[in-house]
Amino acid sequence: MSSEKKGESPMHNPLAWVVRACFMVLAATIALNLAVEFLRPVLPWIVGGSALGACAWIAVAVVRWRRSRW
Repeated sequence: MSSEKKGESPMHNPLAWVVRACFMVLAATIALNLAVEFLRPVLPWIVGGSALGACAWIAVAVVRWRRSRW
């Protein structure tokens, strides 16, 4: 057998698997913090738009439900 790597699975070395998982968690945390920081100025507009959309959707659903009872 040769000592060449033939696409070893990441589970072969547990330390490498743990380090890779920790780096992925760190990267996800940094990305989430950056996204929150960039969205902070427009967050009230996003929440307000979502609330307005939800209210409009509920109003349309109620009107359609009342009309379908006839």
